[in-house]
Amino acid sequence: MLFPTKHAIFLIMFVGATLASADTVGRLNIHKAPGGKTVTGHDNGRSIPVEIDFSQTQDGTYDVTVWSGEREIGEGTRVYVRDGKVGQVEGSYPSNLITIHCPATASQQNRPTSFQIFVQAELDDTQKGGRVLIDEARWEVGSVEDGQPGKTVEPRKVVCSAGSNLDIHGTGSFDLQNQSDNSVTATLIFGGRKYGNYSLHGHSDEKIRADAWGINPGIGWYVTTPNANSPGGRKIQAAGSIYNTEGGNDAGFTAVPLNDQGPAPSSGPAASATTK
Repeated sequence: MLFPTKHAIFLIMFVGATLASADTVGRLNIHKAPGGKTVTGHDNGRSIPVEIDFSQTQDGTYDVTVWSGEREIGEGTRVYVRDGKVGQVEGSYPSNLITIHCPATASQQNRPTSFQIFVQAELDDTQKGGRVLIDEARWEVGSVEDGQPGKTVEPRKVVCSAGSNLDIHGTGSFDLQNQSDNSVTATLIFGGRKYGNYSLHGHSDEKIRADAWGINPGIGWYVTTPNANSPGGRKIQAAGSIYNTEGGNDAGFTAVPLNDQGPAPSSGPAASATTK
């Protein structure tokens, strides 16, 4: 049997990953008179339409919610999926797409200007799985000196996919270790989905206990940092597998040194595991 090389495994991981990143939907400006001392107006942003594709999602019942940080915004939307089609009424599945809305916002008030969209599976025993981040939307906030009173801004529509495996759960432990003098932001991709960004000062470390839903264990995990040789690019610092153990899907424990030398070796699971 032929096994993929280390570089081929990294390529498979990149192709299979669902990376939720913030979509900038528009710009809200504070308007000032020439000289910048007097505010003449504020822009308001209309509600943001978010079109979600459920064509790759397994049959089931799901709740779609909008959050800003730790606060849920409004009421969730329950949807039903059958054969890649979705509807808000069980038994009626008109399309693979559904549209929800993040609320309107205003630059002069303490209203949120960034939103996260989550999907949560209802399990067979009527319990719910964990929330899975599928996309983020944000307004860019700035100021202009034009003396205008402000305007209402129509946002760009956000298009995203709910993906698959929303009822699959996995865990893993990681110790990110910044070995350089400079600060670095590392991103953990776990089971094909972005788990989180972590900012580390020089020669510091951060311990992470990943507890994630919506994963594909076959994709494994990897940690990336910005690639100085490719603006906007990412460099893999370490990668490994998610194992099927008696306790569920688990990646074990891995220390991840962050450096400029490319991928670092990764350890296996902390306990004996059987890969199925």
